Amino acid sequence: MNAIRILFSALFMCFGLNNYAQTQATGFGEPTEWGAQSVALSADNQIKSVFAQYEFLSDFGMDQCAWVLFVAPHDGLLSLSAPAAKNPYEIAVFRAETSDFNAELKSENAFLLGAHKLAAGKELKMDAKTNQDGFAPSLFQILKGQSILVYINASSADKVNFNIDLKSMNNLEARKAMVPFEYRKNTSSKTLKVVVRDGITGLPLKARINIQGLKGIDNVYNASDFTFDLVSSKSASISCDAPGYFNKDIELKLIPGKDNLVTIKLLPFSSALNMRLDGVQFKEGSADPLPTAYKDLDKLVDFMNSNPSIQIEIQGHVNAPNSQSKGAQKLSEKRAKFVYDYLVSKGVDAKRMTFVGYGNTVMLFDNPKNEAEERANRRVEIKILD
Repeated sequence: MNAIRILFSALFMCFGLNNYAQTQATGFGEPTEWGAQSVALSADNQIKSVFAQYEFLSDFGMDQCAWVLFVAPHDGLLSLSAPAAKNPYEIAVFRAETSDFNAELKSENAFLLGAHKLAAGKELKMDAKTNQDGFAPSLFQILKGQSILVYINASSADKVNFNIDLKSMNNLEARKAMVPFEYRKNTSSKTLKVVVRDGITGLPLKARINIQGLKGIDNVYNASDFTFDLVSSKSASISCDAPGYFNKDIELKLIPGKDNLVTIKLLPFSSALNMRLDGVQFKEGSADPLPTAYKDLDKLVDFMNSNPSIQIEIQGHVNAPNSQSKGAQKLSEKRAKFVYDYLVSKGVDAKRMTFVGYGNTVMLFDNPKNEAEERANRRVEIKILD
């Protein structure tokens, strides 16, 4: 598993549970105690489609399986080992901020720490130093209160033995990176907690969040972990950015009467990933932007000002299925140039940018079936240059 697969996996993740787990496949109850485990497998699988969110786990089986939940009693480094077994089996380990893994996995908030397909007679050792699949070592840094979920599948066995340990450490990089901020007027009310994490390592990340639509807490804040009184609203959003990372916008769907936790995963700049400007849309067949485009254009200006050392390529794309005309290429270039000219007009140094039109050669949908797919093809993307 190489670095690109790790980056790719970070784009997809996360679903729901409570505190400690039982070593059964029939449901999540109280969390299991740490240490030696003998896990009974069953065909009764509670999260049948979870791996759709984890692209390179799509070939993991769910014949005889179990989900086992653990909660960290202290900060520490995670390790997992298993003796050689008579039958092959598969194992995957996830970490999340809450024990509600049904929600954490489905909503792409859980981090995959490691995954292995073990042949019969092979031992397993998984930790920050001996993780042969190349997952980031910092993923194995676990903070007090975080939850660990272990998934096991073995089509020809009824149980699997393993040992899970959390070596106590008082000075983890993850703990040092955490910057808490709390703004509470009513300590008896339910809370909205927002945590920002590096999308690859899972480490806390100090970022700027702009909350809009929540009366009383609408503002701009800087921290990694935010706690507010829960405020009801029909419509609310968060914009989040940090130097060296792609920014992210989230529409909030809050559950009244319950504590709400939102995990924001920001991906670090990489030439392997592009930033899509979904809000920068143009009139059909034209390089004239829709009025709604300027909101995202101004965010791009802020992005460039917050990261003054980066250089970018502005890429234009059109929706033109079954067409090889030069007009498609010229139109995509005009759209990219419009974005370039707008940034220059707002004071961004032209030397930091280039623009190019790709016509219809990189459409997201070769045969768009509806207006949404056509709009997705008619887009602008930003590539970070090495």
